[in-house]
Amino acid sequence: MNIEAQFKNIDNFSGFPNEDYGSLYLQLAKTFKDKIHPEIKTKILEIEKEGYYNNHGIEHINMVIDRASKIIDTFTENESTFSLSTYELFILLISIHLHDAGHLIGKRKEHANKVHEMLSRYCGKMLTAAERRTIGDIAKAHGGKDDPIGKLVDEHISGFEIRTQLLAGILRLADELAEDKTRASLGLLELEDDSKDEPNTHLDKCSEVFHRFSESLDSIRVQGNEIKISFCVNKRLLNRVFEKKKEDGSIEETFLLDEIYSRTYKTFLETLYCNRFFPSKSRFNVVKIKIDLLGEYDETFRTISYELIEKGYPSTESMNSLIHEQIKDGENVLDGVYFARIINEEKHEKESV
Repeated sequence: MNIEAQFKNIDNFSGFPNEDYGSLYLQLAKTFKDKIHPEIKTKILEIEKEGYYNNHGIEHINMVIDRASKIIDTFTENESTFSLSTYELFILLISIHLHDAGHLIGKRKEHANKVHEMLSRYCGKMLTAAERRTIGDIAKAHGGKDDPIGKLVDEHISGFEIRTQLLAGILRLADELAEDKTRASLGLLELEDDSKDEPNTHLDKCSEVFHRFSESLDSIRVQGNEIKISFCVNKRLLNRVFEKKKEDGSIEETFLLDEIYSRTYKTFLETLYCNRFFPSKSRFNVVKIKIDLLGEYDETFRTISYELIEKGYPSTESMNSLIHEQIKDGENVLDGVYFARIINEEKHEKESV
């Protein structure tokens, strides 16, 4: 069940410090929806000179809530005794609303560190100091590689237990899984596809690959101890070379297929990290990926499938062995270079006739 809908249906507030938390949530959510979420996309476009990456507005927040709901549903299915308290639901929901708000006062790399300030400036009088601290800590932990969730400690607010690490793990993985075509600028991509203008006229050349990734992601399903991700990639995009700006400002070239391999491996690493803070029977032990390559009329001409399972010590260096050993055709690795060469050869043959 959607946790926001579940919270709004609560009629007994004995599990809260006082009786006002139903109306308080509505007031806080309205503040975020009216004053913060609509501004984030505009602000990212302003502060990121190479263009915004994808949608960070209210649609993204709703998707994170949906993904968190599905994660929690799997916990209750796997362990009948598992539940979040109604107060923990409140803390989690406000943390989700807050997690990207730092973009309004900080650059992309530092936005997670600005969440406490944003909460204090916009919602300071509505929450207690302990609530602001805990919610800010959970929201801040959605980013970073310095074990931000591991540094948290479980809290007691007004005598009520808040499992801070568990909530932060749910938020972080839900944010990672909150991806599909709705986060892409589909209208601008459609203009790119109509061949009437030069490529990258409507989207910055260092942003397009992120929107293409979102556009191609068809479905994410959380079930049992598995995460299943499916993509549909049109043939016309397989030989396109995209550009990405690296952290040092240099430009890196990539194919969309290789971006999918890289991003799904990141999802796998995020899953392993968040697993540490989940109930033991509800940890996700495999990420399954299916990529349908589509022809001119959206017919599948090839399907690439692989599974990411914990094996050895997790690192970026192990990505090639973990994925590439599953996507071979004879001696050929079915990566972006392989399909670009095949498509370019087919194109050359047609032009020679």
